[in-house]
Order: sequence, then structure tokens, then C-alpha cells
Amino acid sequence: MVVDHLVAQAGRPRPVCVVARDDDASLNGVVQELHALGAPVIRFDVGSFPGRVTLAAQLAGGHIVGTLEADGRRVHLEDIGAILWWHPSRPRISPEGLDAGRAEWLSREAAAGLAGTLAALDCLHVNHPVHTDAAQNKPHALAQAAAAGLRVPATWIGNDAADARRAVDGFGQAVCKSLVRPWVETADGPLAFFTSPVPPGDLDEGVAAAAHQFQQRIHAQHEVRLIVVRGELFAARLTAPAHSTDFRAHCDELVYDYTDVPDEVRSGVVRLMHRLHLEYAALDLLVDHQARWWLVDVNPAGMWGFAEGNLPGLAISAQLAAALADTRLRRRRAPASLPQCTP
Repeated sequence: MVVDHLVAQAGRPRPVCVVARDDDASLNGVVQELHALGAPVIRFDVGSFPGRVTLAAQLAGGHIVGTLEADGRRVHLEDIGAILWWHPSRPRISPEGLDAGRAEWLSREAAAGLAGTLAALDCLHVNHPVHTDAAQNKPHALAQAAAAGLRVPATWIGNDAADARRAVDGFGQAVCKSLVRPWVETADGPLAFFTSPVPPGDLDEGVAAAAHQFQQRIHAQHEVRLIVVRGELFAARLTAPAHSTDFRAHCDELVYDYTDVPDEVRSGVVRLMHRLHLEYAALDLLVDHQARWWLVDVNPAGMWGFAEGNLPGLAISAQLAAALADTRLRRRRAPASLPQCTP
């Protein structure tokens, strides 16, 4: 099936690329909403290249032009209006007879060719891989949040055990948090690493073995998963058991409700999104017993489905689809720095 080369004319939605794993069902609602809006959708995983994805691109007049085909659907690169990047996998190319080093090189070449070309397109990116990578840097994101006027708990990062003990003692009560994804793949399956309390005097020289993040513990009356889509805020109030330090550890016990976002928090979030150059983000905030809101995490590709599933009035999928299909949106120049592999 060929996507019409003239779809961008007469105010019709431009084609939308959804770049995600084939088995990721979390985007099904967005794709359905895009179809309802009349937006042509081409969905594929970077990891499917080159087997199921064919790219033919060239630089012409300062712009990337050419074609992209995935599973029989073909689109002109210059027609693409938006790209939704959502946890794509990386190509794994291992031709018979090729050693591991050369296979890895080919895989990186494949990722750089497809992801790099898409990232260079002059269209709306949600979010651009360069900005996603920057926002996933926890120290950077927290510093930007504080600079944006949001309240952020005192945080310590490093591997100096003696200094870590001094910092944790100064916090009064502390938690330990991962700096990257909160799970580890093991031979027995994934092992979760949720935000955990640090018992007084529990830190030993093992801190020196790797980088650790310790943060002042905020005793929350509830948590908020705040989804931001191009300046629109969708807030889900999550009430976990009183002893909880991470709502993800108590999914079956959560109580969901709608909530309003205070004006000062709303303004700070808008500033943060601007500083991080993000079109979409899932923010986690704690609301303490004095009704103060504390930002503890920024995830530029965080999940919203569990919140929308329990609070359908949030209509996040519809809002995200509308943003991707909006022909009135001005196209954005890609950053100068392009990814060398999948985001």
C-alpha cells in the first residue's frame, strides 16, 4: 500500500511515523485516534531494519528527501509531518559467517542510517532522540527542574562512601534511587529496583563500587503522575499505602483520582518542558502533608496508559494523536547533533 504523496495538501493531516517495538500495545490507542483523524500512519521498529524496512534517502537542497517503506506501506520522507519515538529496539544484524565484531559494526551502521535519517527530518518529533537522551540524564533533568522553579528534594550522586554517609545523615531520612531504568535483566527474569528507604547507618564501603543516587525522603500524602503533551497537563492522583516510597511497587493497591495542578507547579512544568525541549513527558511528583509538590522524576517516554485506563477522562491518547496530526503545527528544525544509534 502506498501512502498518497499529496496527503499534506488541502489541510489534510501529514503522515505520522510511529517508531516503536512491534509488540508494544501501549500505542494502540494513539494509532486508532490517528486513523480516526484521517492521518496516514506508518508504524515500524528500528530493530526491523533492514529486514522489514527499506530506506532510500538523499540530501537535496538542504533537505532530506526520499522514501521509507515498512511492511508494504510506503511514504515520502518529505511528506512526514510527525514522528513519535517510543522505545524502539536496535537492529541486530548477524549474517552467517560474520564474526561478532563485524556484526556489531553492521548493527550500529543500520541504526545510525535509519534513526539518524529520521531524526534529521524537518518535522515534529515527540520527542527528538537528542532531547530524549538529555532528559534521561537524571542529574541534568533535576537541575533543570530546580532552575525552572520546581521544588526538588536534596539529592546526592557519587561513589564516595564517607561523603554519602554525611549527605544521608544531613537529609534526616533518605531513599536510594536508580539513575537509569529501574530494573535489571537477569537469568531468572527482570529484577525491579524501586525507590527504597535507606536505614540509618546502613551505608558501607559498597557505595564505592558504583555510582549511587540518594535523595531526601519526602513523606507524601499522595503521588501524581503528570503527563504533559505540548503544554497540556493531565494529572492523575495516585494514593499508595502509607509506607510506600514508590507507587510502582504497589500497583494493585493504588487508588486513582483526578487532581488539579497548582498554578505555580503548572508554570514550572511548562518552563521545564521548554528548557528540556520536550513535546511529551511523564513527570512524577510527591505531594507532602503540607500540600507542597516535589518533582522527583522526569521521563521523556514515560507510560500514561495505566493512568488513562483508570481515569479515562484524561483522554491522553486523543490529545497526543491530535498533536501529531495537527497540520497547523509549525515544523521544527532538528538539532545539530544527531543520534548515532536508536534512542
